[in-house]
Amino acid sequence: MNETQDFFEQLKQYFELQKRSIAVTTAEGLSRVLSAVIAAIVLIMLGSTVLLLLAFAAAHWLGELTGSPSLGFLILFALFLAVFILVWMKREKWIKQPMSSITEDVFGVTGLDKTKVHEEAARSQQQLNESFNAAIAPLPKAKNRIEQFSQLVSKGTMIFEGVMFGLKLVRGFRSAFRKH
Repeated sequence: MNETQDFFEQLKQYFELQKRSIAVTTAEGLSRVLSAVIAAIVLIMLGSTVLLLLAFAAAHWLGELTGSPSLGFLILFALFLAVFILVWMKREKWIKQPMSSITEDVFGVTGLDKTKVHEEAARSQQQLNESFNAAIAPLPKAKNRIEQFSQLVSKGTMIFEGVMFGLKLVRGFRSAFRKH
């Protein structure tokens, strides 16, 4: 019976660690997606600005300042190209890291060691497998009627606890997915 209690305690711990592991994984993935989207938006905005200003400058202003529309066009183009390259080179620090912090805050995983969480979840799964195998292993053959009766009571208790645990799980899932 103690093995059954250990199994259910480890099952509870396993699900908690899985929940944290999923939160960490989701935060990492969301961080990557958000940083890519923001990088794309920034680069598209800068690219659009480059094109707009280059067209405007070529039509109105650069011809007057330099006396050579081609030279003015190239100077402005070089400036925006430098900005574009700078943003691209610093995208990790300027875009990804802040977005990673925001998503970690959103998912409540700030300060967690991601590798450690995944390792704990894997270790918990291994312990859960071992406990499950120990809980369902057949009992040794009874030597007398008292041991036989004790084993029968133990099996009945384990079955009852398993059914009650299953009912609690079903109730928990139903209440979690019930429409409000």
